[in-house]
Amino acid sequence: MQFSRTLKYISLGLVSLLTLAGCVSSVDSSNSPQVTQQPESEQSDSTRLTGTSGYLPGTYLPEHCDGVAPEAIPVFENLISELDAENCIAPYTSVIKMQGAEVITAELAGPDVFGVSQYLRVYRLLERIPTVSSFGQWGQWIGNDAHHSLPFNSIEGGLFVDDKMGRSYYPKYMASAATHGYSGDSDTGGGWGFYERRISCDVLGRVTLSNKMLVPPHLISFDENQEGFENDGGISVGTAWAALPIIGNEFGAVSPGDSPGLLTWTFVIDSANYSGPLIAYTPQHWNLRMTRWNILEMLESVFNWTVGDSIADPSGQALVDFLSEEITETEMLVKIQNQSWYKDWWADSNKTHGVSPAEKYVPTGIEMPPVPLFAMEEDGKTFIKSYPPKVPNTFDQEPIAQNIQTFDAKLISAFTDTFKSTAKDSSWKKTFKDLGIPMHVERNERTGPLVEFFGLKVMGEDYYDGSTINFNVPLLAATQKGETSIVIDWTSTPKAEREIASYYEVVGEKVIGVTESEVPEALRLLDYGNLENPTNLQNHFDNIELPGDDTFNTDCWVCEDPNGCDKEIHQTTLDDGSVISYRWYRFIDQPVFWNMKREYPEFYTNSYLADLQMTMENMHRNWDGSVNLLERPADQARFHLAEIDHGLILDPPAGKEVGWVPIVTQVEHPDGVWQDEIIQPESDNGPWLRR
Repeated sequence: MQFSRTLKYISLGLVSLLTLAGCVSSVDSSNSPQVTQQPESEQSDSTRLTGTSGYLPGTYLPEHCDGVAPEAIPVFENLISELDAENCIAPYTSVIKMQGAEVITAELAGPDVFGVSQYLRVYRLLERIPTVSSFGQWGQWIGNDAHHSLPFNSIEGGLFVDDKMGRSYYPKYMASAATHGYSGDSDTGGGWGFYERRISCDVLGRVTLSNKMLVPPHLISFDENQEGFENDGGISVGTAWAALPIIGNEFGAVSPGDSPGLLTWTFVIDSANYSGPLIAYTPQHWNLRMTRWNILEMLESVFNWTVGDSIADPSGQALVDFLSEEITETEMLVKIQNQSWYKDWWADSNKTHGVSPAEKYVPTGIEMPPVPLFAMEEDGKTFIKSYPPKVPNTFDQEPIAQNIQTFDAKLISAFTDTFKSTAKDSSWKKTFKDLGIPMHVERNERTGPLVEFFGLKVMGEDYYDGSTINFNVPLLAATQKGETSIVIDWTSTPKAEREIASYYEVVGEKVIGVTESEVPEALRLLDYGNLENPTNLQNHFDNIELPGDDTFNTDCWVCEDPNGCDKEIHQTTLDDGSVISYRWYRFIDQPVFWNMKREYPEFYTNSYLADLQMTMENMHRNWDGSVNLLERPADQARFHLAEIDHGLILDPPAGKEVGWVPIVTQVEHPDGVWQDEIIQPESDNGPWLRR
């Protein structure tokens, strides 16, 4: 997205680190007590998928490739398939720019932000998805100032395009968060982190709230067979992240930060076939082992420490001694609090998302990597083949993000009584309506012509440098009738000029759009390849190889008590062919609470969890997936809600209609490869201690 931090973890997860494991096999856990072997009859016997590959290999000139096979047979004239070379890449790039319209939190919202919501247009961005990076089609970034130099916690995501998550027709929606400075241990996927790797049970923080919709680690899909209403305003999905008083509300837990209580950041959706809360993060998730994280960061960046070494500096050795459990935290702090690095760089536990409002700056927008582009000469003329975005253009103004709002502490106050086990049915009638504060239009700037040509600039070593063409999609932000929205503004562009050409002739310093029939046939056949294989997300028992001293833990996934977990593995298939395996857990017995009880036993007591279970049962009865909490755009003339992929919509089994939730255990794609790697915490000086 066009701001430095939005969807930052998309940048961190540019490439799936794929393995070529051909099948799933059980790990030998005889020498590793932390790993529990899955029974043969359960999820380790994954259903093997078969089907036609969605891989479309690219067609290139030999000079576009490295390691061209001597036996390569041209597919046309001198064009070759990338299957006959080691690495192929188009020599030129284009960039999709949707800039110039910026909205910021309104002054009347005050200094504190407790949520943001917007309705987003769901449309297909490109026919074929490049492999250079992930596309953030539209989303938001919610951060805090707990750390001096980087966002210690962030809630990010939005409409997301990348074949590694499945070959879906529409973008998927990413509802995730990162913590501890984008640590690989961030629970971005309910048991999976960056690069689709499994994370240990003792860093889980994401809670499943819904009992009727799955939120899988490969993101929320939209139904591919729905009416797209492309010429009637398109389809939209309502999204919100809101700090609600869910966890800790039962006994009035007080926040040490600036908020009125502990904060449960919750993702809420509004779609045609499901509306309501889906997932949340426990307040403690944001601070989990924060002292330890601070110590490890200081030991690496200040003292260049290697695990096992001692440090001559007394303050540095105090950090090592605490890690070794030789001194208490109080004793350690006495020895380090006067150090400049402590004052400037030690992350503040009182300013994290679990206890303090978000930073007032909440950017929204896109993050687009370059798109490949080809050029060819014939008869003294130069032609270009490009891949422009498929942006809506039927009406003079096409909505992209509607009714963009932020929330202050009134949102928490409105639902304090709701999230109590003793709540009356009437308290569940409340919604976010009239609580949102429209974001303020900061600027509107024109960013250049629709097609901006810079000459045939061969890309440099950095693929992000040297764009040949920019596609400048004209945006306009406006607040009308109390609602702030962003539209594609075609009012100054005649209808005949809104279709962006795919082919151009270079004439002097300009490009002129031409038809496909006017360019060389070889140019028409040039194409970049898409991703060879999506990423299968492995379950937490199979194919794990650990050193003897590694404490990676899978105990939270063991299903033994029928009162809290149903051993049966269910499966559902999405439109992209991916098969999601899941099982039903009683709300307070889902894997994340195994970790919370272990890390915070004084908070997550049996009596408190019993109250929380009652609250969730009330929520399931009153918010059954058909109750919209968000404030829809007032103008309904051309407004249509998008349908979630029907494979994500579930009916709880008999006896588990309320108080039970579906938890994903693995995801397999028809032509996917398994991600068997797990998160291995490391620094420049070697592996960090996991706990």
